[in-house]
Amino acid sequence: MKISHIIKLGSILCLAGCTLAPVPSASGHWSIEPVSLYDSGYNKGTEIISVQQSTLRAVLSNFATGEVDVLDVSEPQHMHRKARFNLSLSKGEELTSVAFHPVLDLFAAVIDVGNRPGRLEIRSATTGVLIDRVVVGFGPDSVVFSEDGELAMIANEGEDFLFEPSSKQFFSPEGSISMVRLNQSGHIASHKNLELANAINYEGFVISKGGRFMEREIDWNGDGIISKTMDFDGNGKIEKKKVLLGYFEGQDVSGTETKGEQKILIPIKTHSPALLEPEYIAISPDAKKAYVTLQEDDAVAVVDLISEQVISYYGLGTTQHKTDARYDGWVKFDQSMTGLREPDGITTVANGRYFVTADEGDTDSDTSAPAEGQPTSGGRSVSVFDAETGTLLGDTGSQIDEVAFANKVYPERRSSKKGSEPEMLVSLELDGIPHVAVGMERAGSVELISLADPFHPKVVALGKIGGEEDKSPEGIAHFVVDGEHYLLTANEMSGTVECFKIFRQGG
Repeated sequence: MKISHIIKLGSILCLAGCTLAPVPSASGHWSIEPVSLYDSGYNKGTEIISVQQSTLRAVLSNFATGEVDVLDVSEPQHMHRKARFNLSLSKGEELTSVAFHPVLDLFAAVIDVGNRPGRLEIRSATTGVLIDRVVVGFGPDSVVFSEDGELAMIANEGEDFLFEPSSKQFFSPEGSISMVRLNQSGHIASHKNLELANAINYEGFVISKGGRFMEREIDWNGDGIISKTMDFDGNGKIEKKKVLLGYFEGQDVSGTETKGEQKILIPIKTHSPALLEPEYIAISPDAKKAYVTLQEDDAVAVVDLISEQVISYYGLGTTQHKTDARYDGWVKFDQSMTGLREPDGITTVANGRYFVTADEGDTDSDTSAPAEGQPTSGGRSVSVFDAETGTLLGDTGSQIDEVAFANKVYPERRSSKKGSEPEMLVSLELDGIPHVAVGMERAGSVELISLADPFHPKVVALGKIGGEEDKSPEGIAHFVVDGEHYLLTANEMSGTVECFKIFRQGG
């Protein structure tokens, strides 16, 4: 069922009999309106987008085809493709992220090659020709440039798991962070891979008592295929039951036959290096520090870019607020929730004084035997932290979902999961006041949040992505044309890019 149909049903049911608390609408001095749509010609895959402000071009990755599109966004109402480059990936390789160099006619692309270390490629943005490349860590998932373009950083997630049948052991390569220095021509001058230490003793980490796990695709039977169903116990039947498959770091690993190898359940009970999976990176404007989300561990790693080492971990703790926690046809934000933030996207604001996270969530609770007091996955919020100390200043609480509901895009079918799922975010200044724009993966929209008071971040506008199909905005970018602010969302499930303009209300 389409999200719009579910929301309509929820609205009718609420009007018929339930009493809702006052729902905040997106208020303030700004509004977000779509001005154009780019269709890649594919029905999915448009995942990450990055803009070069100096030339008003954007690079767009397609994970499904291994292609990079270069778009002209100089006239936002008429954005169009200038070039398309096929990276000629080998079987089993996947293009996971791209970034436009801030100055040079180059873009960076990272390639995940499965159970071997991935690579970074530097290519011409005009011809697509390969300029340089280097091997990085396992499972590279994102790449970002420093503002001066001298440094590229890659979050190597290392999320793939392997199974050894003879010992019944599951294992995973460790995540890492790559630092790649470029010379003035854009060639690679140096490269260093930073390992992540065991973070279990760092203050602020939430140690799981049980009942929380990651769903991972794993070739359990070694046939080279990820099967959607699997007769794990060999009794000749596919049954909706959990089966013990093996062990990971001394903990039981289970699978459900009706979900097969697509969703094998890896328990999260420590913060060992094998479970530290870097997701996204924010580099401070002065290029002295970087902040890296460790989504499944509800943490941020802090990298000193001068000494080139990980110097600290910030445990992000939990958020507590009201939510609509049940998919039952009624939308009522009156149930208390405690959620691990588990952020995906991260950015810095106020010249690096704060970092801001999009608290999507990426783990699941064992609903058949939940651990008592175990927080849910995902904060359904955007949170602001002091960059120097990692201290939480404030978060949006229930605003993300409530504003989505007020604008008729709230995905009620996701109420018992992670709600609207704030995915990636980007920072910008409007009238000298820091803001962030965040893509809502399940709500098919983008929300603008004012950080005029970092202790009380406020959602001030929402823009809807067009179309009836699932959109799933993944990447997001910001640019300016003639003093006007614009946003781009890469919508991976519709194969499109939406361009929004931020308007001053009444202007």
